[in-house]
Amino acid sequence: MASEQQMKNPLLVGRAIRAQLENEVPQDLPLERDFREDSDYTITDHVQGLHKSLCKEPRTLELVTSLVSHLHAFARETQLTHAEWTTAVKFLTRVGKESTEYKNEFVLLSDCLGFSALVDEINHPKPPGCTDGCEPGPFYTEDAPVVPSGSSLAKSNTQGESMAFVGTVKNLKGEGIKGATVDVWQADGDGVYDIQYPDREEPNDRGKILANPDGTFSYRGILPTAYPIPSDGPTGELLHALGRHPHRASHIHFTVKAPGYDDLTTALYPSHSPFLGTDPVFATKKSLICQLTEESDRKRWAELGFKEGEVHGGRVWVWKFDFVLPTAKQVEELKQARAKQSKA
Repeated sequence: MASEQQMKNPLLVGRAIRAQLENEVPQDLPLERDFREDSDYTITDHVQGLHKSLCKEPRTLELVTSLVSHLHAFARETQLTHAEWTTAVKFLTRVGKESTEYKNEFVLLSDCLGFSALVDEINHPKPPGCTDGCEPGPFYTEDAPVVPSGSSLAKSNTQGESMAFVGTVKNLKGEGIKGATVDVWQADGDGVYDIQYPDREEPNDRGKILANPDGTFSYRGILPTAYPIPSDGPTGELLHALGRHPHRASHIHFTVKAPGYDDLTTALYPSHSPFLGTDPVFATKKSLICQLTEESDRKRWAELGFKEGEVHGGRVWVWKFDFVLPTAKQVEELKQARAKQSKA
């Protein structure tokens, strides 16, 4: 184990390290035994022991210890070759280099391996009867207008057929929740989000809806269509290698909030959409698939809030869904129970 004097000795330590020592002197430990695979002291044991001796952050130590354990176990289980390891390193390097402000390849990779969905389920456990959640995806923005229930979220020139959405925000007792807000964002009838249009001047197909005191809300908009996630990078190549496609089913995103309740971020899917069973980001669940109805009666259009000439496509798609939220206390209790179970 080197002393500080040895660390600063120019005969033993190079200039770069000596310069760093002006700010922080690292803790050194002696190498007491060799580590070898197929022995009673492997590289895994050595790495874990080093971290345990030096790391002062309990949660960091817990996370890295588990990561190293599973990563090393993966290499042993698959008998990973140097060539495969090199390919993986090059792949992850590309994932980092090809990420941009609008296309984060690491998030895409996490999504397409089901990791994002898993983290969401761990952090937002649901009591039976509550609406399932999912990740918000890359197209959420903060500039959506705050509007009352019954508003139109789509501009008059938006591509697609007309849709009326009718919903309620409830608790597990079936009671409407007072003070709920429903943040909505979606693609248009071409499967394109407003922020993907280069001439975007203001939000479209999105809004923060103030639900009525009894938890009910509605809005008029456009029926979304399916679209692909970005597939021109390394994540897209991985999907292709796995025999998978990048196409997401038609859907609408929601974030529902109410005082005293756990925030819900989710998405709903029309039953007529393709790709429901092969969602590349694993956000689709059967409980979130909805049966829509077609309304061709013009009197009914008016009852749904549509003005003369506002309906596109000669029909209105009527979409209904009730969101059920757990209380923040119920979710915290589930988290604590799950944490105890994982350590048992």
